[in-house]
Amino acid sequence: MKMNKLVQTLTVPVVCMSLMACSSSSTKNTVPVPNGYAAPKGGSFKLQPFKEVVLENGLKVIYVRDMTLPRVSLTMLVKTGNMQEPESLAGLNAMTAYLLEQGTQTRDAMKIADEFGQMGSGVDVTPGSDVTTIYSDSLTSSQGKLLEVYSDLVMNPAFKDVEINRMRSQMVAGLKKKIDNPSSYADEQMDKFLFGEHPYGRDVNGTMEGLRDLRKQDIIKHYLTFYRPNNSTLAVVGQFDEAFEKQVQEIFGKWTKRTIPTVTSVAPPVIDGLKVKLIVKKGLQQTQIRVSQLGIERKDADFIPLRLSNEVLGGSFGSRLNQKVRDDLGLTYSIYSNFDVRKERGSFDISTFTKNETAAKALDETLKVLTNFADNGATEQEVVAARNQLIGQFPRAIETADRLAYNLLVLDFYGISYDYLTDYISNVNKIKQKDSNAAVKRHIDPKNFKVVIYGNESIVPQFKAYNPEVVRP
Repeated sequence: MKMNKLVQTLTVPVVCMSLMACSSSSTKNTVPVPNGYAAPKGGSFKLQPFKEVVLENGLKVIYVRDMTLPRVSLTMLVKTGNMQEPESLAGLNAMTAYLLEQGTQTRDAMKIADEFGQMGSGVDVTPGSDVTTIYSDSLTSSQGKLLEVYSDLVMNPAFKDVEINRMRSQMVAGLKKKIDNPSSYADEQMDKFLFGEHPYGRDVNGTMEGLRDLRKQDIIKHYLTFYRPNNSTLAVVGQFDEAFEKQVQEIFGKWTKRTIPTVTSVAPPVIDGLKVKLIVKKGLQQTQIRVSQLGIERKDADFIPLRLSNEVLGGSFGSRLNQKVRDDLGLTYSIYSNFDVRKERGSFDISTFTKNETAAKALDETLKVLTNFADNGATEQEVVAARNQLIGQFPRAIETADRLAYNLLVLDFYGISYDYLTDYISNVNKIKQKDSNAAVKRHIDPKNFKVVIYGNESIVPQFKAYNPEVVRP
């Protein structure tokens, strides 16, 4: 079971403005293209052929054949996350997701683990803010068994009392342990400070209070409401034939659809000025620094220009933040910025850490670089370098069949045309200096940020000029 926060996927490299990937194939076909398989035409980048089928119950299935390795993978993207759970039951979606592999109507947790083990496989269930993914793979020789066990845990979970109580204990223990990891704790506190009561401000795994109040009927209701075929997309990747495709459709065609309710959430609080929260804890040897404001939705037209701009500011080793704060001043080993885009407006973040003695100086210099960039933008030379960087990284995002399939799942979820992939290189090449800088002007406001500082008690006097809110948990 993975209890980490799901990285919000985009489609290119790996960081927060990147695509979270899986694994397998190249754009060159090693066998003739099967009937029904095709790739979007046009564009400067050719994709491996794939096929989409929508079942009567609403489940969309994306097939990507890859004959280079004798394996098959299944990835289900369910369009539900902690966005669909009430605040009073925070952790409901994660609990529901983790319990899928803890028993079905005909298999207990031990039997599921044993059957996956015999295939040399396992299952990876990852709940997130917007989506939940369920992944597994096996050798082609075990594809029938893989499909049998995988579909059983997706469609027929048991939600047994003993497993609910055991999972509750594990999740509560995981939440308690987070405070021992200063970086993760600072990230979590920054989310709360930035998003307020919006679900993006909560840990994907919920709260101790929410987990305590969860009941079996809540889990069953959440599963029956949101874990539905007409709220999901399945990617099937690997070495398989038409018979296996029909088997997939026959099995998942039995999954019952329901009307999916629309869930709304409160808006994140408006940021007015520079707000600094200083969280102090005795014994910390370093200070964590987070600087954030609301960013953009994934569908924003400025997504690609902002990816390029972020490369210049803090998205690469040669970025301005890294050059100034790390290399020139020696205040940190690592500093980076990113746009964490999501279904709704995500965040724009800068993250770093430093010695307690230089905590305020590190924040001072970070804000100076940020303000200068927001006011003056990138130079022509920086834009050219960032453009080349993005284009050079792109093929890795879809170099395997699994990665291509995951990109297709994610683009489908966000309602973005697959042409995004075929046109990506040409669209990046079109970005001029004025386009990049105009996007920065529209979306980065250097006067309105929230800041979380997490460090030792001794750092408090350094931040007097910022008039911080001091918290001693």
